[in-house]
Amino acid sequence: MGWRYTQSKIKKSKQVKLALIVLGIILGLLVLSWAIRFVNQMFSPWNGSSETKHYVWNGKFNLNLLVRSKGISLFSYNPKQGKIVIINIPDETFLEVPGGFGSWQLRSIYDLGESEKAVGGNKLLLSALTSFLGMPIDGFLDFSMYETKSTGEIVDILRANPFSGINLLYQLKTDLTPWELIRLKTAIAGVRFDKIKEMDLAELNVLEKKNLPDGQEVYYGDSVKLDSIMADLADPILVSEHISIAIFNATAVPGLAQKWARLVTNLGGNVIITANATEQLKKTQIIGERSPTYERLGQIFASADKIKPLSGDLASRAQINLILGEDYSN
Repeated sequence: MGWRYTQSKIKKSKQVKLALIVLGIILGLLVLSWAIRFVNQMFSPWNGSSETKHYVWNGKFNLNLLVRSKGISLFSYNPKQGKIVIINIPDETFLEVPGGFGSWQLRSIYDLGESEKAVGGNKLLLSALTSFLGMPIDGFLDFSMYETKSTGEIVDILRANPFSGINLLYQLKTDLTPWELIRLKTAIAGVRFDKIKEMDLAELNVLEKKNLPDGQEVYYGDSVKLDSIMADLADPILVSEHISIAIFNATAVPGLAQKWARLVTNLGGNVIITANATEQLKKTQIIGERSPTYERLGQIFASADKIKPLSGDLASRAQINLILGEDYSN
């Protein structure tokens, strides 16, 4: 009987150990699943927004954002110099809207995009302003529910203390991830008041003022004058690298290389060549030396991360070659 008792006790001990191991595995899987979900949520758009970007801000390059609040503004944070530039754009400004929509007042573009479900209001606004200002815009912050607050006032609230602005962020619509928002909130809090510059395009003599037949006063952009104020938004990393860039148009759309050369130049890039390619491409490519400039252009133009020799007709003296495909023909 003693032998049987001992064997039974050993068997039960093994069963308990096995049960504990199985329980440990289950708990480990649950913890791992929770951790994976947490990480995914940190790098997914805030509040489950359906809008997505193809890269996450790394805190190294300038961050340019479309802001909707009392009005519509471009917000630019420069991490290297620790400064913020806010450019307020009048609602009555006419912009050329990509996608064949024609020219629309800024105040109407969001609703236009919302009426086209495959487009989206903020996405259409972002595309239109990118072309209008000649500056890449990395995402949007939609504070439109706080229609009495300007972008400058929202920045002041977010700068006030580590816990300020939580109520603002709660209802925020954005394509930024929680991780990007945390980085941005921390960065904004550290910017000195004298490093914040706010400009209104209507007061800078960079827009052409006209009156419609009904007497309404509206504005039209002048790209040369607009580019003159974009120097404040140039990324110091690209400026200091001064890497030579060639831009080739590999589509049937005329003037595409010049259009995007304006954006790259305003960004701080050193564009030395614009030309047409002899063959057309569906997807934009970037070929050349790996560098921060190469990385930033890859973010903007969503190119394949490949380095290969240029074909004979595209051979150039530039260190980086941006070959524009049909995905950038609008």
